[in-house]
Amino acid sequence: MTSENAEIFNKVLTLGPSLKTHGGMASVLCAYRTMVPGFRHVATNSRYGSVAGAFNAVGAAVRMVLERLRGRSILHVHSAAGKSFVRKTLFMRWGRLLGYKVIFHCHSGASIDYYRRRGIPEIKAILGRADAIVGLSDTWKRYFADTFGFRNVYVVTNPVEIPATAPQPAAGAPLTLLFMGMIRDDKGVFDLVDTVAENAARWRGRLKVRIGGSGEVQRLECAIADAGIADIVEFIGWVSGAEKEQAYADAHIVVLPSYFEALPMCILEGMARRKAIIATAVGGIPDLVADGTNGRLLAPGDKDALGEAIDSYLDDRSLLDTYAAASLARAASFSPEALRSNLLALYRSLS
Repeated sequence: MTSENAEIFNKVLTLGPSLKTHGGMASVLCAYRTMVPGFRHVATNSRYGSVAGAFNAVGAAVRMVLERLRGRSILHVHSAAGKSFVRKTLFMRWGRLLGYKVIFHCHSGASIDYYRRRGIPEIKAILGRADAIVGLSDTWKRYFADTFGFRNVYVVTNPVEIPATAPQPAAGAPLTLLFMGMIRDDKGVFDLVDTVAENAARWRGRLKVRIGGSGEVQRLECAIADAGIADIVEFIGWVSGAEKEQAYADAHIVVLPSYFEALPMCILEGMARRKAIIATAVGGIPDLVADGTNGRLLAPGDKDALGEAIDSYLDDRSLLDTYAAASLARAASFSPEALRSNLLALYRSLS
């Protein structure tokens, strides 16, 4: 990297959630930490609750002053919807008062519904004061342009490391699906459990479903037990590091029947590890998954289509190799090199 490019990255201060929290945005920022030179991050919340989060927020406001005095001049704000958006709005205002150029980076698929409920004119007034808007895919860029009329929208996709080797399940293993995400209704995980329960008699012995994540864990475990499918569906908790790699290695397919998404890391990670996909055509997922090329796409809430997608792999396991190869090829567009190039163009435009 040239000294000029390094100098540009050193002008940036990143604001977002604590890197120790669970969730997709924290996972993305952990990837930034290893991939982006000069990365300096300030957490605006805490995994230990609202009181600790308030202390972190005050500390972040002070850190913004200190980092501005040290020469940081670009504030890259990473935001979800709801409370995250409200909190980040305050930091954006403070950043402008301190003389930062402000970037608003949208990470949540729930943002569309949240913006609509808050009111498009109000959101346009808030985000219109940002110097740049970042969407995670071309779909999100079109959304910000068409809905708000913004022209200062950049695409910075979530990054994924492509492992040198990607272990696969043992020959003859049951078809294994892996869900990774928050355990709640809008992620579609309970639709997945319902679908397995409905088809358990004919899938038993042929199918395994492993669910990783946090959230409504007790409800999930009760749903699995009540449906009598504990021999098919296994909850593995929130996994990271070697445990997460093993979960991907044991899976043939990554499944995410979510009702909204931005650009989910679990699908990107699965693609980088040569996995076929089953997902819903929401948010930026169609920018990752092409139906019939590297996976199957369906409408959120369509349990019949979810069952049919699973059946398609059970009936023709040759699809796994075909879709896995296509997934790996598509994952190359989301490399660390692509991330650095996109960020450099964005930061340079504001320098």
